[in-house]
Amino acid sequence: MCTGRKQTRVRGRARGGFTLVELLVALAVMGVAFAVVWNTFSAVLKAWRRGGQVVDEIRHGDFVIDQLVSALRSTAYFPLKPERYGFWLVNQGEQDEVSWVTSGTAFMPPDSPLAQGVHRLMVSIESDENGKDAFTVRAFPHLAEELEKKDATSWAISTRVKGLNVRVWNPQDEAWDDEWEDTNKIPGLIEVTLTMESPGEYEPPVKIARLVQIPLGPVTTSTVPVATGQPGAEGSGPNTRPDREVGAGVEGSPRVGGGTGAARDANQPRTRIISGQ
Repeated sequence: MCTGRKQTRVRGRARGGFTLVELLVALAVMGVAFAVVWNTFSAVLKAWRRGGQVVDEIRHGDFVIDQLVSALRSTAYFPLKPERYGFWLVNQGEQDEVSWVTSGTAFMPPDSPLAQGVHRLMVSIESDENGKDAFTVRAFPHLAEELEKKDATSWAISTRVKGLNVRVWNPQDEAWDDEWEDTNKIPGLIEVTLTMESPGEYEPPVKIARLVQIPLGPVTTSTVPVATGQPGAEGSGPNTRPDREVGAGVEGSPRVGGGTGAARDANQPRTRIISGQ
């Protein structure tokens, strides 16, 4: 009887343990669960980092394009010498070169002798001293007869801006043009697109686009308000005249909308974020 009791106790102890197969299965399940959790965590962390990089690129691009818009909206033009105050655009694909005369201080160093007066800006994408493409600005005296890049000091504003594309609105064809042949005039509406540095090796670059109206005069739309003049003068009062172009040397901007009077207020900044292009 004693022998039977001992055997019963031994059998009870054996039933309370785990076999080697059960341990291996448990370890395999834990490994799979850990792999799933780790992959999910890695994907979320990667997406969070990429989102932060994209937001940082957008903020940096907004700063550069805000300065560019400020300089464009400060465009100076005098019809007595239109060849000195015209808008120049060299179409180079995604790395255009654009030049205009401005009275603003955007992009200008405080100690520059041209910062406090009218000057010509030239903006392009060029290689900096380290061989990296950068958003580059040059300044010239606005009445200079010959402009040579080597005669002006260049400033690499940002190495994170890798592309510059400028298009001009053609009011006759009602379409956007990549070229501007009227170098003695100023366009009324242009579209500026900056291509930012790719946030990752296999990630598409972020593009930031902005519509800019050069405010030398009211834009050409289906109806343009006539400014109030002296009493009794023609055009005085809050009347409107259709299809009137105002402003010397200023080309019109597009009609937008479905009827008379549907004009776009291009003075308001319009930024488009284009990702994956």
